[in-house]
Amino acid sequence: MKKTLLLSLALLSFQSFATEKFNLTTDFSSISFATIKKQYVVEPATISGLTGSLDEQGRFAVIAPIKNIDTGVSIRNERLNSLFFDSSENPVIMVSGQFDLSALTQPVSKMTVPAEVSFYGHKKTFNFPVIITKTADAIIVNSYKSVIVKAGDFSIPAANLTKLAATVGGLALSDTVPVNINLVFNK
Repeated sequence: MKKTLLLSLALLSFQSFATEKFNLTTDFSSISFATIKKQYVVEPATISGLTGSLDEQGRFAVIAPIKNIDTGVSIRNERLNSLFFDSSENPVIMVSGQFDLSALTQPVSKMTVPAEVSFYGHKKTFNFPVIITKTADAIIVNSYKSVIVKAGDFSIPAANLTKLAATVGGLALSDTVPVNINLVFNK
């Protein structure tokens, strides 16, 4: 009985080591984008408060709460949340995927990572060009090139953009934004 218990504990320890995860460090991780109005006015925005994990097989999942949008202007944050994103009905963006973590043979690598993005009841796969820094205790993922995302990619109604534009005097707002990621995963 004692040998069986020790063997079971050893196997459980091995299994937990084999599926070790890196957890997303919320304070150092964000998704950023920029809204564009009148074809030349760029207004940056960041979504913070991300949660997620990355396992040693390279499977990852990240959740971004829409309510955490920060444009630097509180009324703009509220309008994006309520009028454009309808965050009461669509509270999170979910990102998941897998890449070959064992291919990271250098401390710093450049690669394109496919990720399925789920939002507004729709899913789309995007290829994120990133720089990945790997240490013994952390994996850091940063965009080296923006990914272009359109409201239509997730079937966000054009009426939402029209309502948002009406709050700024009917100025033309782009339905396309450049998106960048900064993710820090720690063991």
